[in-house]
Amino acid sequence: MLSVDNLSIKASGASLLNQVSFKLNSQELLGIVGESGSGKSLTCLAIGGLLPKTLTVSGQIVYTDANGQSYDCIPMTAELRKMLALKHFAYVFQEPLTALNPVQTCGQQLIENLKLVGVKGRQAIEEQLIALLKEVELYDYERVASSYPFELSGGQRQRVMIAMALAGDPAIIIADEPTTALDANVQDGILKLLKTLCVQKGKSVILISHDLDAVAKYADRIAVFYKGQIIETGPTQTLINNPQQAYTKALLQCKPNPDRRGHYLVSIDNGQAQLNTSAYVDAPPSDAQSILHIDTLSKTYTSKIGTVKALNNISFDIKKGWCTALIGESGSGKSTLSKILVQLEASTEGQISYQIGSGQLLSSQVQMIFQDPFAALNPKHRIQTMFHEVLIKHRPDLDHQGRITHSQLLMQKVGLQANDLEKYPNAFSGGQRQRICIARALAVGPQLLICDESTSALDLSVQAQILNLLKQLQVEEGLSLLLITHSMAVAAWMSDYLLVLQNGQLLEQGLTADLIKNSQSAYTQSLLSHI
Repeated sequence: MLSVDNLSIKASGASLLNQVSFKLNSQELLGIVGESGSGKSLTCLAIGGLLPKTLTVSGQIVYTDANGQSYDCIPMTAELRKMLALKHFAYVFQEPLTALNPVQTCGQQLIENLKLVGVKGRQAIEEQLIALLKEVELYDYERVASSYPFELSGGQRQRVMIAMALAGDPAIIIADEPTTALDANVQDGILKLLKTLCVQKGKSVILISHDLDAVAKYADRIAVFYKGQIIETGPTQTLINNPQQAYTKALLQCKPNPDRRGHYLVSIDNGQAQLNTSAYVDAPPSDAQSILHIDTLSKTYTSKIGTVKALNNISFDIKKGWCTALIGESGSGKSTLSKILVQLEASTEGQISYQIGSGQLLSSQVQMIFQDPFAALNPKHRIQTMFHEVLIKHRPDLDHQGRITHSQLLMQKVGLQANDLEKYPNAFSGGQRQRICIARALAVGPQLLICDESTSALDLSVQAQILNLLKQLQVEEGLSLLLITHSMAVAAWMSDYLLVLQNGQLLEQGLTADLIKNSQSAYTQSLLSHI
């Protein structure tokens, strides 16, 4: 159905994509994997003629419809682009909350799409609306259609996006990182739905992801991108079981695995697997003191539509030098709990006891690292300026030169260069920005670091680097970690103690190794199945 031959893209003479070639067959799910900046999204935007005009595009992209009519997609006229967008190609983007209009109900947005593709008449539109929502397994279609995007879960919003993509009955669906920030169970449901569209509805799907394991479960073939090129492609099982390229082998080894507890994760450097051969002490002291005690904590939100109990009688301890993982799906209360712990929100009931230095600011002892390092750093300030803001408040004992020296040491501790302090955030990759966020959090010498989904949006290779760094800080400096995640694989490798949260309730807790072997909750067992 689609043939891409020697596709190259340049910006101001610099090569962004270099002679990429692949084919997409009828009723096939093609997985495209690779780290950020490898050219995955550029390739798929080129297919729909969605690239900025400032880029130079060469090569050939030929789409052949069901009637055998072929279209050259590179010298595309505006009329052809509109026709293909309405009837043949459809995109599903990474963040549905951004892609959907926040001031229109999901039903209104679907109706707009149906009108665009030529559905006429109130009854016909209503029937098609219901059929689309049912097709993406949103059977509570009346509630979904009348809801605004913020009133739906992440998985439901992504299903609405897929329903909108299906409005014109496209032949090809291009899904660009559609499950990056979703929980394991929800992610599996979305990918299963895309596969069903291939098998039962005759669609062809291009699935872009940096998660090779997730793609491998549903893709018929996989193409591996690296630095603007396809370095390896083939049937899924052949590529997974017998990869030929060093980069592909390294990608397969990057995923956190509980069998590697006590050893650092494989990371990637210049396309090659890099293994930190030094082992670490897997078990922190069992008699470690508690630095944080939470007792029957509850949080209730009240609005015009009623009350929601985001947290319900939560009790647990965080011990000094331990990594405690808090795992649960979106909406389970994980982020609400983290905001309460750093006093960004107040609890409704219960108590929190901090065993920290007397007379010290809580913010100097408890620091948070957020999910998105792009949003966490001020783009207008140099890194040194952001570090100085923190140190002036929390380290008044340091003079100007002392602050510079301290900042340089922090940068080196997280694997960056001292002269990086003079740069702005846009000079760094996503993984480097997250390292800077960690360094800034460490600037005040905290006892507890709260990591709120701090690796969920990163490539597997970069995720491995950040997890290794956090584990090293825990082991070598005795730092306590609260790791908030929806990835059981990350929690199983990283944590010493595990808390499982669902719908605001703590289903079970215990030593991670014990819960992996003998979990009592069906929900925990379903999460463990995704390791």
